[in-house]
Amino acid sequence: MKKHLLLFGLTAALVSCAGQGDKNAGNLVTLSFGDWSRFDPAYCYDSACGEIIQNTLETLLFYDGESADTYVPLLAAEVPSVENGGISEDGLTYTVKLNADAKFSDGKPVTAEDVEYSIERMMVYSTDIGPALLLTEPLLGKAEPVRDGNFTFEQIDQAVEATDENTVVFRLAKPFAPFLGVLATYPSAIYSREDAIARGDWDGTADTWEQFSNLAEGSGKLDQGPVGSGPFTIERYDVGKAVSLKRNDDYWREPARLERVIIQSVEDENTRIQMLDAGDADMALPNAMTPTALPQLEKKDNLTVEKASGLSLVGLFMNQNIDPKGTNYLGSGKLDGKGIPANFFSDENVRKGFATAFDYDSYIREVTQNLSKRAGTILIEGLPGYSEDLPAYTYDPEASAEYFKKAWGGEVWEKGFELPVFYNTGNTGRQRALDILRTTLQKINPRFKLEVRELAFSQILSQSAANQMTVWAGAWGADYADPHNFAQPFLQSTGNYGAQIGYKNPELDQRITEAVASTDNDRRVELYQEIARTGYEDAAFIPLGQPLSTYVQNKRIQGRLKNPMFAGDYYYTISRGE
Repeated sequence: MKKHLLLFGLTAALVSCAGQGDKNAGNLVTLSFGDWSRFDPAYCYDSACGEIIQNTLETLLFYDGESADTYVPLLAAEVPSVENGGISEDGLTYTVKLNADAKFSDGKPVTAEDVEYSIERMMVYSTDIGPALLLTEPLLGKAEPVRDGNFTFEQIDQAVEATDENTVVFRLAKPFAPFLGVLATYPSAIYSREDAIARGDWDGTADTWEQFSNLAEGSGKLDQGPVGSGPFTIERYDVGKAVSLKRNDDYWREPARLERVIIQSVEDENTRIQMLDAGDADMALPNAMTPTALPQLEKKDNLTVEKASGLSLVGLFMNQNIDPKGTNYLGSGKLDGKGIPANFFSDENVRKGFATAFDYDSYIREVTQNLSKRAGTILIEGLPGYSEDLPAYTYDPEASAEYFKKAWGGEVWEKGFELPVFYNTGNTGRQRALDILRTTLQKINPRFKLEVRELAFSQILSQSAANQMTVWAGAWGADYADPHNFAQPFLQSTGNYGAQIGYKNPELDQRITEAVASTDNDRRVELYQEIARTGYEDAAFIPLGQPLSTYVQNKRIQGRLKNPMFAGDYYYTISRGE
């Protein structure tokens, strides 16, 4: 038995009992790297756990095939519109009728109360690492977690209301152009209210809601996944190693073609290549194989390698307000060449020094193998407002040196610095990006010293949320295909990355709020271009590139959808051919 199969005993058992021609007949083994956070939607805001939620829970709406911005009803009976009365003329009220056939994996029907509970619970929890802001922004009026009395339970309760067993009404605090996209994304997944309460979770009342606000990691009752209505259920989770999904044979639509899906975490890429070539794995998750591996994989007779446009952005993030009590990454904590102070990146000259020190052309050419398009702002290709005329930093060592000579009154240039920078374990592309930065900075000034470190993905998520990181490589995949979903998380002070890096520009905050509420598309484009340019001028973060999505799979695999909005893969449509 091959060593890599020992990562997950269930996989080995499946392989040993399958036929010789197709090792995994009836099942699917797919490869990833890194680990998973919990499977409670209130804590999940990454593609790893999001993929599990996407396949075990369901949303009111879903994406139409491979389209990023058109929707079909799933748990809803139809897609609400102004024409069918589902959306009010002022854009503030959305009325959703439920699909009468939908039921949970325990056989009980999906009701409007379940929808109300699931959406309200997300806002009640408002965890630091979760996606609650996707809902608080349109429904409560601000992209902020429910915290310290900024919202009342009455506001939460009135925002989502089950008016009868099969009807849910959403009352928005302001017009929100991409709200249908919010309803289609996995953070808006619906699950069983009865099951959650039976497990000791929030009971859905005003009396107890504050007890569940921002519960610490490990405190939730639904960490192993709520009862959902999806085509699969979670069968087993070997922490950090693999997740097994089992077909829901009582699914309300036709059951999935696959009996079981096993997602394995295999950090070593050579091992992933060997498993794919030998047929021990059927495919890799989107972008789980680095660009440098693709030419080798393309030569394999039993594999296909496909590329598709994506809506994601890779960047380097610089924390302007590091928590000195929560981290040991600051070295001396001073500008003495042996560390950095906690507010080191609050000087925009430092940030611009880093931005002009990075060799973008080498990154695109050597690291991504030209499978990434240069992106200089949050407006990437495929979003309204994108233009090739938008600004982008370039590799300019002389300009970088001038910025650093201005930083902190000249002390940075004179004394230098030492600091660790981070990438998630197994992500060699991000590792190499940081290696490029380390090398170019040392050429600019030998006193500039970076130490490139790996860290488990879950640790990067939790430490960045707690403002403990220094500089790290990360990425953002669109929650919905609208420029707001890049402006808000990257540049608004309450956004995912904005909060993690301590970036705050009050005028920009207001402009982002105005842009998403505008019903004039031309005005929205104008505002988002202004927002993109301001983010560039502030060097809020360093955009590296917009990658193509890559899909590697065995030629037997059929029905795989390449939708840039998916969190990983959607297994319901996949089958095995001869």
